[in-house]
Amino acid sequence: MRLLFSMFFLLLTNALYAAETMKWEEKEYDFGKVELGSGPVYHHFVFKNEGKEPLLIKDVVATCGCVSAGWTKTPVAVGDTGSVCVRYKNNVSGTFHKTVKVISTAKGSKKVPLVIKGETVKK
Repeated sequence: MRLLFSMFFLLLTNALYAAETMKWEEKEYDFGKVELGSGPVYHHFVFKNEGKEPLLIKDVVATCGCVSAGWTKTPVAVGDTGSVCVRYKNNVSGTFHKTVKVISTAKGSKKVPLVIKGETVKK
């Protein structure tokens, strides 16, 4: 009986911590073909706070210098939305697949990877 109770408690605890409070509309975006030299391209990743308390994005970490990001800097209230805007400098021809990691106070969403991809083509 004790073992059964322990297993139930463990499963319940894992389920509670696995629940995402940051619900993303999408976590990957494909730009398709982008013309080389046409300037940077941007995409806004939008999320909704489905938790029980305000959440805050602490940082967004890019994988390389060709990617940068801006994000909602103020706490996002329960039920409200926020966003992360990812910018890619399309100054090299060829395919690209870049990731930024969103670090927040949301339960179950400590480091969320967001992906942009596409192909930079010559004029």
